Amino acid sequence: MAMDWISPVSGLVGALVGAGLSYLGTHRAQAKALADARLARLQAKQDQAVTALAETFGNLQKHVREVPGDWEPGMDVEATAALTAARAAWDGQLQDFIAPARLAIGVIRDKKLRHRLNETMNLLEEWDRGLVYAFYRRSRVGVLHGVITHAVDCVGAWQREDAMPEPNHAFRKARESMQAKRDEWEAIDEAREEERRQRRAERDSAATQLPPGGA
Repeated sequence: MAMDWISPVSGLVGALVGAGLSYLGTHRAQAKALADARLARLQAKQDQAVTALAETFGNLQKHVREVPGDWEPGMDVEATAALTAARAAWDGQLQDFIAPARLAIGVIRDKKLRHRLNETMNLLEEWDRGLVYAFYRRSRVGVLHGVITHAVDCVGAWQREDAMPEPNHAFRKARESMQAKRDEWEAIDEAREEERRQRRAERDSAATQLPPGGA
């Protein structure tokens, strides 16, 4: 008789354990399905981003072939105005290519690749001011083409799961020029701020030296 109540209880425990295991298995399956779906969405977005970047890089390679030259000594007013307008128009088209590229780059999950591609866009974006030293005694087209080529090589290596390639000569020179110009801009800003501080100090000193009631 003592064992009579054990069988129903054992059956109940078994049913509860079975239900729990079934729920756990279902929960895990659902979690895996959600994770797989999320991964698939991310992969699809990356595929779309790579496709968009491939198109953008192609457009950029064509665009840099027509990069305007620099102003030269002795240019008359009309020629200077025409070149200024051409440079502004070319830069406007360049920015139109860069803007959607940055959106595509933001989807790339690999941090190193994303950083390198953003650096590429930064170099292209500052072509007029930041790459002055890279252009010195070098072809503008060659430098800009090399910068873009390195970005294309990086994307290709990432797709093949290879190590990211080292920057080519053009990319290195562009990076060095950009850093040198940033250092110059920072030094100029610091010098201007120091000049403003000195002027404020001189005004404060002059104000304290005025006689009582004087102006």
